[in-house]
Amino acid sequence: MKKETEKVLIPFKKINNDVKLPKRSKKGDAGADVQILGFKRILIEGGKKELIEVNSDTYVLKPLERIGCPLGFATAIPEGYYFRVVPRSGLALWEGISIVNTPGTIDSGYRNEWMAIVINLSNKDVVLKRGDRICQIILGKIYDFEVVETDKLPDSERGLGGFGSTGKC
Repeated sequence: MKKETEKVLIPFKKINNDVKLPKRSKKGDAGADVQILGFKRILIEGGKKELIEVNSDTYVLKPLERIGCPLGFATAIPEGYYFRVVPRSGLALWEGISIVNTPGTIDSGYRNEWMAIVINLSNKDVVLKRGDRICQIILGKIYDFEVVETDKLPDSERGLGGFGSTGKC
């Protein structure tokens, strides 16, 4: 028997009139694709850091370069929820484009415009265009937890095995 799930309504406010609000491609998808609406270049001079708006509809992202990409909306996420901003798998595989702080976390109290921090992990220049679907957003539920200090943890089958310990990489 299928369990009915609660629908969570999230208010989105357009910051830019050109924005297309995030939309799931198919029913049941975890993520909703998001389009970028511009570019903010990172400028570091004399210990001062700032984001400089790039007045162009395209941006050539060099290998290992990162850029802020405004998304054109703000939200009022209900308490107890948050959004993750994550890369789109096709762009990651074919172009080497990712989100630097993946997943980017948008907390319920944040009310400013969202921005994706995009990085080119390939060895070639990648042209980004205003309106490109660069990332997707996934709603998550926050679970209340408490850190409890202990001197001993229960045993497990994996034990102290680390990276690659469960099979060949």
